[in-house]
Order: sequence, then structure tokens, then C-alpha cells
Amino acid sequence: MTSVFKNYVRTLKLYNVLGLVSGCLIIASLLFPWWRIVVEGRLGTNVYPYVISGDASLILGYERTAVMIVLTCILVACAVLCFVGSTLKGKKGKTMLGAVGIILLLVAVCFTWRISTHCKRYGVPMQGNIVVMGFTVTTGFQVGLYLSILAGCLCIISIALHEKIKISRSQ
Repeated sequence: MTSVFKNYVRTLKLYNVLGLVSGCLIIASLLFPWWRIVVEGRLGTNVYPYVISGDASLILGYERTAVMIVLTCILVACAVLCFVGSTLKGKKGKTMLGAVGIILLLVAVCFTWRISTHCKRYGVPMQGNIVVMGFTVTTGFQVGLYLSILAGCLCIISIALHEKIKISRSQ
């Protein structure tokens, strides 16, 4: 079995650079917050796909949910599939990267929908400022969400460029 793996690594070809870049963007998106809320006079609260860090989570009574765990697992799987899809030749690689692109965009929509439901419940905008009981509340989407959307779009664009820009491992 190890000889098969060694031969695969020895002959590894990168058929889709954008797929590789997309995988890296997904990983980067997990390191940055996707949404932020700041209540005047308090530290801000950052919302990631996998955790909520800050004071507002205690105020709102919001904790990690099963949806957050599922979204995180999907994002990790998408990153792995980007790396694999970028090394597959032909229709398999294109199909894998296209599916990952669509899934990433659906994850962004799901995340945005979840944020919108909580914002409606508490009467704050998804992005912007509002004064609530004399305190200014500022909310907004952050870099992590935009990176995941960019990764999804690059995956879809990469279908057209699959096998056009190859990188082979030198021997």
C-alpha cells in the first residue's frame, strides 16, 4: 500500500491551481470571524462557523449549535475536496470542484440566514448601526465569510480552466 502512495506522490500533478487556491482560502476563512457585533462600551463578539467568542453570546444566550458543527465539518470536507479535485484529471476533477463551489455558496447562504434570524429576533441589522436602549450596536460581516464566498466562486470558475494550467512535480 505504501508503494502505491509513494508512486502517487511521485507522479503528482496539479491540474487546477485555482482549486488549490480555493482550498487555502477555505482554511483561511476558518481563521477569521464571519460576523461581528459590538455593543458600545463592551468588547465585540466574533462569530465563526464553529464558535462564538465574546460578551454578546452571554447576553443573547447564544451557544454553539449542531448547525455550527455541521457547517464546520462541511467546510473542512470542502477544503480537502478542493485539494483532491485540483489533482484529478478530467471530468472527475471538474465535477468535484464544481460541487465544492456550489456547496460553499450554500454554506454562506445558510450562515447568513442564521445570522438574519437572530438579528430579527433582537431587532438589530445584519450589517450597520442601531441605537438600542441608549447603546450603539454595530454589526457586520467579516473577512471569513467573504473568503469562503471567494473560494466558492473560484471553484466554479476553475471548472473552465481545469487542466489549462498544470504544475507537475519535478523529478
